[in-house]
Amino acid sequence: MTSDSSLPLTMIVPDFPFSYDRWLSHPEGLGSVPSDRIGAEVAVVGGGMAGMTAAYELMRLGLRPVVYEAGQLGGRMRSVPFPKHPRHIAEMGAMRFPLSARSLFHYVGLLGLTSRPFPNPLAPQTPSTVIDLNGSQVSTRGEDELPEVYREVADAWAKSLQERTELSLMRSAIRERDVCTLKSVWNRIVREFDDVSFYGFLAGSPAFRSFRHREIFGQVGFGTGGWDTDFPNSVLEVLRVVFTGADTDQVLLEGGAQQVPCGLWTHAPAAAARWPAGTTLASLHEDGPRPAVTALRRRGDNIQVEDKSGEARDYPAVVFTPHVWTLLSRIECDSSLLTTPQWLAVERTHYMGSSKLFVLTDRPFWRDTDPRTGRDTMGMTLTDRMPRGGASMSFVKAGLLILRVLVLFRLRG
Repeated sequence: MTSDSSLPLTMIVPDFPFSYDRWLSHPEGLGSVPSDRIGAEVAVVGGGMAGMTAAYELMRLGLRPVVYEAGQLGGRMRSVPFPKHPRHIAEMGAMRFPLSARSLFHYVGLLGLTSRPFPNPLAPQTPSTVIDLNGSQVSTRGEDELPEVYREVADAWAKSLQERTELSLMRSAIRERDVCTLKSVWNRIVREFDDVSFYGFLAGSPAFRSFRHREIFGQVGFGTGGWDTDFPNSVLEVLRVVFTGADTDQVLLEGGAQQVPCGLWTHAPAAAARWPAGTTLASLHEDGPRPAVTALRRRGDNIQVEDKSGEARDYPAVVFTPHVWTLLSRIECDSSLLTTPQWLAVERTHYMGSSKLFVLTDRPFWRDTDPRTGRDTMGMTLTDRMPRGGASMSFVKAGLLILRVLVLFRLRG
């Protein structure tokens, strides 16, 4: 198979290789619903990016989404302006997005938003990167200036991916939406590595025979920073990120990421079944989203949704978009809502967290030049000490999972 490298990588996850971005651009849209279901209400729990996407597309199909939100629209795409300095935004949730998130950027383009490269470690747009490892510091403006040992580690990672996971072939299949090749290679990878941890994969790679190389890789990593916190996880989780390019070519959205979900709330689609021109999610919710959901119960063929106000409504379908663990900890649920294997999967789902601290300064003092070296006084830092630089996986996964939803019940036709 020959690859056309001009085709973009996209978030076709190997387990479920569905080219959603192509459906979004299709002249016929995402499809249609039976005529007797036009105007039917569908509950959408959660007003984050996934909830706003689901509600917006349901509205386009001619259904009537009813959005429930416990806090404010945006969810983990939350942008907070500094008091008295509203032009300056702190991204309290997701703040960088890979260009391979083609579905997300469909909506970014729809809303006319702009982006710029995110200053990841060693990225061309990052003025300088400082690697502080085992008490030794290296300051560099790019990979070409790295000491030999770091280039050896980068080469070991590239060789391990190519020799053991057929990276080039997988990315070619993703670019060309070649599902047969994608599934063929992925099925082989799953059989071989299903019970292998990330660290086990590295330790079993000939290119990573050196413990020192594995240690450096864990601290410095690739793309967005060190990955040693993910060493115990399945290597399949890491490969899903790498194959789809979620760890590279990341951008931030000018003006804040929250503009995307909030923009979908007020955006009138060019064409929507049933609804008159100018209809928006906001116009369908005159009093705003309904409050937090407190209970979900089966009622025959319907799902009953009870909210914080005490009101309970029955819906033929519910789209649930918050973290699934809220079904165990914050929402009263009938045991019959999901099957036993599904409840078990919910119980075994884990999330990584992170914290952020933003401080508004009068100038970018980190760009001051050190007269002794001629370099920036400070830089993007990768370190084995407490103030870790680089990415938290939660932010990377924000791009990966931006459109992932849990459908509790299908609309009957």
